[in-house]
Amino acid sequence: MRSLVATTAVALSVVLVAGCGTDSEGGDAPASSSSATPVAAEPAVAPAPTVTPAGRVIEVGNEPEGVVIGTSGIAAVGVRRPDAITLVNVRTGSVVRSIPTAGAPRHLELAGPDGPVILPLETSNTITELSFDGTFGPIATGVGDLPHDAVRTSDGTLVGTNEHGGGALFIRDGKLVKSLPAGPPQPGGVAAVGRYAAMADVQGNGVFIYDGTTMTEVASKRIGTRLTHAHALGDGLVAFADTDGGAVLIERITPQVTDVARIDAPGKPYGLSYDARTKTLLVTLGSSNTLRLVDMTDPAKPRIKGDVPTVQQANSVAMDPVTGIVAVTGSAPGEASSLQIIPADQLPR
Repeated sequence: MRSLVATTAVALSVVLVAGCGTDSEGGDAPASSSSATPVAAEPAVAPAPTVTPAGRVIEVGNEPEGVVIGTSGIAAVGVRRPDAITLVNVRTGSVVRSIPTAGAPRHLELAGPDGPVILPLETSNTITELSFDGTFGPIATGVGDLPHDAVRTSDGTLVGTNEHGGGALFIRDGKLVKSLPAGPPQPGGVAAVGRYAAMADVQGNGVFIYDGTTMTEVASKRIGTRLTHAHALGDGLVAFADTDGGAVLIERITPQVTDVARIDAPGKPYGLSYDARTKTLLVTLGSSNTLRLVDMTDPAKPRIKGDVPTVQQANSVAMDPVTGIVAVTGSAPGEASSLQIIPADQLPR
């Protein structure tokens, strides 16, 4: 068994209250509001690794899922049963502390370069924010039915995905101010592009675009097979993990959705991250315990740099924006739960 890095529990209580079709613009065929095959895309159930994972592996808690890293080099990792955020210094490989949460965190997003971390707590229908010093921000309760992911648009609105209720959630100043019905019947990941939020539907209905300022759906397009995650790349571009289609799709959001490129990603691509310094897209390939790095210098002609072996069930990935160190969550339960820390010099160039 790996040696356990000691954690310091910081007890912080969160108030809980159990929770809660528009026309598309442009010439693209609109995405349907109900899937012909209403089966959600899911991550692969990965086998135990047959290749030693790159870098260092540490314990952070059970079933780590989402991970983000700020400019300070501190990573926030969402763990479950017990539910918490584990803070890790990826530059030293040490756990800083564990912060209990009133609900299970899954997708995590950064509201700014060094936080706060946007924190949807699915099992308590709550969305809040957490600074890297362990301070909670405004707490929005009674938010949808299993809020799955949320991003901050340029006007300051938090736009979230209402996974089991369908449609979008809009939060301002810690309060749910509006929700829209499907749209996406089962939205998964979401990415912020200026004032817009680009939302993926895991049932196969493509992408839906929301305006955070007007809190309206402004565009949609059916792409891929069944999407899960979304990640902004800058310059109006968003990468979508087509988990059931074995690819990552690059789309331009204006807010209309325009195809830019398709990146081959066999083996249930799932977690996404992006390094703006080196213009590198990172993709976890769940069924093969692999991390793929892609050069996005020319977004229309992505170049696969290479693959790196990961821990079991590599569901999420993040890169330190200063040092290039990569963190990968091993989301398998029990003894296999882990965080992999890969130094920049072990990554393909």
